[in-house]
Amino acid sequence: MSKKVRCYSTSSVNNQPSSKIVSEFLTDKNIKPVFIFEDLRYVNTKDKIKDQTKGLSGVYLILNKITIDFYVGSASTDKLFTRFYRHLINLTVSKIVKLAVNKYGIDNFVFIVLETFTEKTTVENNKNLIDVEDFYLKSLLPNYNILTEAGSSFGYKHTELDRIKMKANYSEERRMLIGNLNKNKQFSSTTIERMIQSALNRNKVEFNKEALDNMRKASKPIILYNIENNTVFGEYSSITDAALSLNCNQKTIYRALKTEKKVLLKRWIVNYK
Repeated sequence: MSKKVRCYSTSSVNNQPSSKIVSEFLTDKNIKPVFIFEDLRYVNTKDKIKDQTKGLSGVYLILNKITIDFYVGSASTDKLFTRFYRHLINLTVSKIVKLAVNKYGIDNFVFIVLETFTEKTTVENNKNLIDVEDFYLKSLLPNYNILTEAGSSFGYKHTELDRIKMKANYSEERRMLIGNLNKNKQFSSTTIERMIQSALNRNKVEFNKEALDNMRKASKPIILYNIENNTVFGEYSSITDAALSLNCNQKTIYRALKTEKKVLLKRWIVNYK
């Protein structure tokens, strides 16, 4: 997937700059998106999304302007509009997004295209798109996403061991790499892959497969909820997985589970599934 296009055409119905809330969110996350679409209930906004994303594949973000919760996903060639429509109009993709839209209303959501590719997505090159999506997932930690890794209808997924290693290597330094992906540059698929791998290999924590398997078997699946609005932050097959993902000690999670309120790191409510 060598042809990557960044078309800095943003925004809402009248092609005005994005709202203050959206601008502050993007600045805080160090993101310079390709497209920003607000006022999503209007027909001409839908037409713009369909027209401006035609023939493109890419990675998108759905932002709740009230709670600043968000969802990250990817779409193959000519499917960005379909993903927008199914997520926010038909409400058939994510149960969490559906509940949020029903509660806060479509006017309080923004559809943001983070990255676009012009080359047709195929089974052979789809891994490049998924790698970029996975990079945003691990860097931004979107709390509307239940899945902890990127996947697609093409069937590519990281192995369980790879996923745990990627989470274990997460750091704030990796978050800054998003800025490098967003400086109006065009990158080949090889360059993107090198950037991602370079980020994943920083401060590498080595676990052998047997040790990881033993740790997983000794723990029950858990689920985390955002403490502010009780939405699902993530589901984990074990406390070991959660500790690696959140970059905290397993004992911290165990202690939270034993308390009455089950508050973890002042951000989440944790419980067994």
